[in-house]
Parts: sequence; structure tokens; C-alpha cells
Amino acid sequence: MATPRPRTKWYVRHLIPSDNHHFVGRIFDLSIIGMHFETYEELAKYPDAKYVIDVNWTVTSMVRRVESLNIIGNMLWPEHLPKNFKQFPLSRYDWLVVATDAFLVRYISVVDCALFIVNEVLELGLKPKACTFKNLKRVGVPKAILDLIEDMLIDQGHLRVERNRRVHHGEERGFTLDDQTFRVSAQFEYWSNGMTGTDKFGRRINVERSFNEALVELQRDFNRSTRALKRKLDQLYEELRDEFECRFRPKFHGPGHAPVGRLPGR
Repeated sequence: MATPRPRTKWYVRHLIPSDNHHFVGRIFDLSIIGMHFETYEELAKYPDAKYVIDVNWTVTSMVRRVESLNIIGNMLWPEHLPKNFKQFPLSRYDWLVVATDAFLVRYISVVDCALFIVNEVLELGLKPKACTFKNLKRVGVPKAILDLIEDMLIDQGHLRVERNRRVHHGEERGFTLDDQTFRVSAQFEYWSNGMTGTDKFGRRINVERSFNEALVELQRDFNRSTRALKRKLDQLYEELRDEFECRFRPKFHGPGHAPVGRLPGR
């Protein structure tokens, strides 16, 4: 049987933009009104300002969550790693475990952030724990929006399953074809003078090669997932932009209320 030869050459990294959609820019521009109020209670007297700030909180959370995926990308395309991992605070294997946990938890939670934005833009009034896809269907969210969120859930696919297994059941993924040997050899590299011998396929133990094999697998998941995420987020923002404007304009022109962009009393 031929010795498996997994890929070790890194993929070209995909950077996911977090705030370049015009809907996000529109919300950020309007939310400047918040600087004119000392408290949320004071701001809440003006329906247009309150609506903008409430939506802005959820959009900002989404932008920060997406930006954090690029931080995880820094871990999956690491630069200037020490040749000797004794100089590092954790082993190569542990580095991959931490990067995987961070990626899965933050990537999967993007859908939760999307649900919160839909809840605020459509003014559904759902509490955070009740803000689920099932409840959005129950309260009659437009089908185009529901379809996009469902597509995002489908895109997450096996990664959502893995997140649940890791977080709730303590299961770990195997990073290489002989993951046990890689884990032990990474520990020996970190704690002592390394490890010699062969893995179960008869290959000479090479902890750096195993590290690169594992990185390539994680890079592939990262690129594939973030590309799909960007497409779906842009489509969701397109739908939410129109929904937002339909609700914001009547509040903006409402009698007795200072419109966003003009100080109360001016």
C-alpha cells in the first residue's frame, strides 16, 4: 500500500471584508446621532434615533464577529513562527486546537448575529434566547430573508456539527492521517528534545510536516466557508436595506420627533 501524501503547500488566504456593504455604511453613518445624547433613555424618546441605534448595535456585533474571523485567519496563515517551539507558549498541536475552536465557535455564531439583526430591523421584539430561526418563521419574516438564513445554515453544514461535538461533547478532530503520533511528537518537541522514529505509515516522524498538513486542512475549511459567508451576508444585507428604509422613513418624518441628523430643539 502506497504511503499517503497529504498536501503540505498552503492555500492562498481569503480575507473576508466585514463592513464594505452600503447597508452597513448607512447604519454606521446614521448612528452618529447617538453622540448627541447622554443616555439611552434620553435617546429613546425619539423613535428614529432609537431605531437606528438599536439596529446599529446588532450590525456592529456582526461586523466585529466577521472581523474576528480574519484574526483567526492570522493563526491559520502564521508568520514568523519560531523554528524551535520551546520559545512558544504552546505546542504546534495545541496551536491548531485553539485555532480550530476559535474558528468553529465564531464562524457558527455568525448566523446568530444575523438573526439578531433581522429581529431589530423588522422590529420583532424577540428576546435574545427566543431569537431563533424557528421563531422567525413563526412570526412571519419575509420568505426571501428566511431562505437566505436557511442557506447560511446549510453552508455551515458539517462545521456546525463539529462545533456542537467539540463544545458539548468534548470530541476533537484529527488533524493528520496519524494524529496520535503528531500530537505526541508535538508534545515532545515542546517539552524536551523532540521525538524520532516512524509513524504508522512508516514515514519518518516530522512534526513540522504534520503541522503543515493540518494547517492546509484548516485553511481549506476557512477559505471555503468565508467565501460562502460573504456572498450570503451581502444578499441578506440587500434584503435588510429595503426593510430598514421602509421602517426608518416614517419615524424620521414623524410629527413631534427630532429626525436623525438634527439635534433635539434645533
